[in-house]
Order: sequence, then C-alpha cells, then structure tokens
Amino acid sequence: MQEIFREHFPAYAQGHRLHAREQRAGHCISNCYTAAMGAHVLACPEGHYERVQYHACGHRSCPRCAEESRQRWAQAQLAQLLPCPHVHVIFTLPHEFIALWAFNRARINQLLFDCTRSSLLELLAEPRHLGAMPGLLMALHSWGRTLSHHPHVHCLVSAGGLDPQNQWRSCRKPSFFLPIKPLQHLFRGMFLAQLKQLLNEQRLSMPAAQDQQYWRSVIQSQYRAHWNVQICTPYEHGRGVALYLARYVRGGPLPADRALDLSHAPNGSTVSFGYIDHLDGRAKTLRLSASEFIARILWHAPPQGQHTVRRAGLYASALRGQHRLSRNLLQPAQPPQPMQALACHDLPIAPEPDRPRCPLCRSPLLRIARPSSSHHLGEIHIPSGHASLPLGPTLRSSGQSIGFADRPPLT
Repeated sequence: MQEIFREHFPAYAQGHRLHAREQRAGHCISNCYTAAMGAHVLACPEGHYERVQYHACGHRSCPRCAEESRQRWAQAQLAQLLPCPHVHVIFTLPHEFIALWAFNRARINQLLFDCTRSSLLELLAEPRHLGAMPGLLMALHSWGRTLSHHPHVHCLVSAGGLDPQNQWRSCRKPSFFLPIKPLQHLFRGMFLAQLKQLLNEQRLSMPAAQDQQYWRSVIQSQYRAHWNVQICTPYEHGRGVALYLARYVRGGPLPADRALDLSHAPNGSTVSFGYIDHLDGRAKTLRLSASEFIARILWHAPPQGQHTVRRAGLYASALRGQHRLSRNLLQPAQPPQPMQALACHDLPIAPEPDRPRCPLCRSPLLRIARPSSSHHLGEIHIPSGHASLPLGPTLRSSGQSIGFADRPPLT
C-alpha cells in the first residue's frame, strides 16, 4: 500500500479537494519509516558503527506500523474477557444515512455507540431475557469487504452477566441469546429519536442540496424500514471475535498481509485485491483504478481524536469491581492460555525483536541523538517554513473539503 501511495498520492492530492484527515492519512501512509517522519541515531558505545533509524508514522490508517499496537490491544482484550460463552452482534447504519454520517462522523459515531450499548443493556436487563448486566466490547468499522461505504458496529457480548443480587446468571438456552425483532426495533427507535433531536437542535451539518426537511422525511420513512441487526451463534469463548476485531483496530480496512497487485497500463494504473463475497461465499478479485483505490482508503480514515473501540457493562473501566466478582463467580477450570496459543490461528504474535547491536563488537546500540521529528502521535507537525495544515471543526470530521493544490509539498 505504501508503494501505491508514494507513486500515486501526490497526483491524487493535486487533482482532488481533500479533507484534512484525508491529507493527513495519505501523507503518513506515504512516508511511514522515511525521513519525512523524523529520525534518531543509533550508535555503538565504542564508536565502531552508527545508523539512522527512521520513525513510524503512528497513524491509525497505516498498515505498516500497526502490528505492534494491534498485538498489544489483542492481548489486553483477551486478558479481560470473562471465561464464558460470548455472542457476536452486528449493528449496521442504514445506507440512507451515509451522506449525513459522512458530514457528521464524530456525532453520529457517538450516537451509534450509545444506541448499541443502550439497546443491548436494556433488553438484557429484563428478567424474561437475562435479568443481568453483561460485558460489552464494541468496535466501529466503516467499510465493507470491497472498501465500500458501510458503517457498522461489531459488538462482543458475554452470554451471561451479573444480576442485581451480584450473582452470575447465564443465558437460559446456549443457542438463544436475544429475540432479534425486539432488538432491531429498540435500536432503530433509539437511533432515530436521538438523530431527530440533533436535527431539531441544529447540531448537524447538512450535505449539499439536502436540508433539514429532507432528513426529517428520511427519518420518518425509516421507522417502517427493516434495520440490519445480526446475532451470530454463541461462541464458547470470545477470543475468535476479539482477534478478528484486533486486525482492524489499527491499520485501516486492509491489513498489511493483504496482497495488493499494482498494474501499469497505457490508460492508467490499477490496483486489484481478493475478497470473499458474503452473498455467495465465493472468492473474487476487485480491480480499481489507483485513484479510486486511494479515494476508498482515505474515505475510511477515522476522525482525529475519536476512539473507534468502546467498552460497556462489565467490561467498562468504571466497573472493575463487578468484573472481578464475575470472574471469581465463574471459577474457570483452568487458567487462561498464554497469548501466543490463543492468537496462533488468526493473529500470530511476532517474536520480540532483538535489540540492535554493533556488527563488530556486538554491543547494544545506544540512541545518541534525536533530530527534530516531523510528526507526533500519528498526526502531522508541519516543519517551519511550510503552511499550517488546516484542521476541521472539533465535531465535524468530514465537512467542507479543503484544497491543497497551492500548498508547498510536505517534506
């Protein structure tokens, strides 16, 4: 992916009006582990050898530098999962709202998380369903398998919870978690009511040629529409879903191990990659122009500063005492397996890298200098002498696009 961006992103940026988050993501993917990201010097303490070590960009959309943070995240989640069956539930935003979502990502993302959490906790608190508070791990994805626009929330839910008497209560039937229709209707009603309130309070930005009256009519029509909420078969343990989510917590919609083919032709370069069509289960190949591929990758760059993973119920940080009590009540028959064994089938853990050593005396190299860096925590810091990178409003991550054609190149 970095090769594709280094070759085609400059021309794409010149020919398109990009939002600041897209410009930031494209610059970081193109220049990860290059001089543009800054560097420090590693040197032998005896003076035999020294080398320059370039920095990673640290951007959430860059697949090249995401592996280490992805492994740390997976290890933390696997350590926190309760030793009980878990259920994978998926809440999808209707595609009628994608245009509004694209102009109000931060607010509508928050609304998606709030309604997902509230609908699950409210239904599972009812005695006829579970009568207890479960643990929830939620992750937002904005893409489909072809990098299409498809915002949805993956939710990993413990198939049991802590009741008001502080006793563990499991689902009555292992194969039945919740009735799907009440969950769909509750989620739909919560989301539409709160979205209408945001409209009435004029807290949403409107896409071109679509005013508030238009979106009120869309909201009204959606009360009668089918909403896609999927409840999967319970898993003996939640590690499979947690490892699946870990692959996309950092690094964007295409992991670093996904094969990409860049082909050059007289009428333009194309990028192709394989995917599994969920409609028929067949492996297929998608071929896009380099410009369209870059556009799809950048469209999914997350809003700056917003978390795309949330926890609730027994997995919330504020309920660590209840989480500890639940773990004690469950009394696992054996201690949790080490991270390496849990992850081997989906997210292999790379061995700890050896500390760089001098090729002559084998002494560990020391960091003796750190030139001024051109980035900080995955966000661009423009070197002196260059124009400032424009930022969108705090709660509007994809509003008025910004042109970069007249700006000096970022170096």
